[in-house]
Amino acid sequence: MLFGYPIEVTAENWLHESVVEAVERIHEIVEDGQVMPVWPGILPVAYRDRLENRPALQDRLNVYEAALRNLTLAQRKQTLDALIAQNLIPQLLSCQCDCQTVTQLPETIREPILSLFTFVFSLLTAYEVRQRQYSALYESIQGKICPFCGCEGLEAPSQPQEDLDHYLPRSKYPFAAANLRNLVPMGGRCNSTYKRAQDPLRKTNGQRRMACDPYTAVAVNVSLDESILEEVAAGPIVTEWVIDFYPDNEAVETWDEIFHVRERWTNNCLSREAFGQWLESFRSFCRCANWHVTDDESVIEAVGRYAELQADFGFDDKAFLKAAFFRFLHRRCVDGSQRLILMLRDAASVSQSVV
Repeated sequence: MLFGYPIEVTAENWLHESVVEAVERIHEIVEDGQVMPVWPGILPVAYRDRLENRPALQDRLNVYEAALRNLTLAQRKQTLDALIAQNLIPQLLSCQCDCQTVTQLPETIREPILSLFTFVFSLLTAYEVRQRQYSALYESIQGKICPFCGCEGLEAPSQPQEDLDHYLPRSKYPFAAANLRNLVPMGGRCNSTYKRAQDPLRKTNGQRRMACDPYTAVAVNVSLDESILEEVAAGPIVTEWVIDFYPDNEAVETWDEIFHVRERWTNNCLSREAFGQWLESFRSFCRCANWHVTDDESVIEAVGRYAELQADFGFDDKAFLKAAFFRFLHRRCVDGSQRLILMLRDAASVSQSVV
């Protein structure tokens, strides 16, 4: 990921924690052969006042309790282990532990789990927890962009809210359906076109893998320096864009595999048309700075300064990618690419730039 969201925005996790505590208490009651307390006695004391007027929650907890009583001791333990493990999100993403999906649990408990935790997820909106989480997150990030692609802007909280993706799909990991640690805002295309119901924990063949943690991810640096230039033949001067990430590890590769980052940047941001637009912005910079690009040295210096300027803009308007683009051009000019130097000299002139 390009950056991680601040973990502080997951602090208001009381709803998820309350229901998990209630479910754990139900397991204790069933194991001890006790009966359910009078509603809302199953809920944590601190939040009973907030939740006691939710009969649908009461009904779903009762259905879960009834289904649990029909399981064997081993099946009940399996279910409780899944409840705990599905919410160990940092450890799951770093492959420090594993968990069973809902389809691996006894069939009679699956629907009660899905019904209960899907309903609790809906209560996040009713209590405006989602709205407050998104507002806090939006105010805290630079550039107001989706960190999964760097291209889509995130709408202001006053606008229709961005998709809150279940990073671990709730169809597989329903015990984490209302866990704010598992709810991650992302752009509409990232969510509906690329992420969809893909599982960050497993490849399509079921093999476990590491994945970026959206709330603790270390920002990656982007390099285009290994891209291929055509020095002689007519046609596009860059024949292949090579996008490298630093650090480059399994979690970063999972990010690229799920969100098709390299593919999207190559086709949408580094196309011939985009190349020309970015060179046009370089020409505007030279004009505004009254930069006289007259020889190889002045071309190299101007491109280097413009790369630094773009880096200062951070994530605004794909500046992080523009900075990598102009660092690549600068490096190749330093290496002596005469075709590139000539193109940039023309681009910096008052005449129409040549791509």
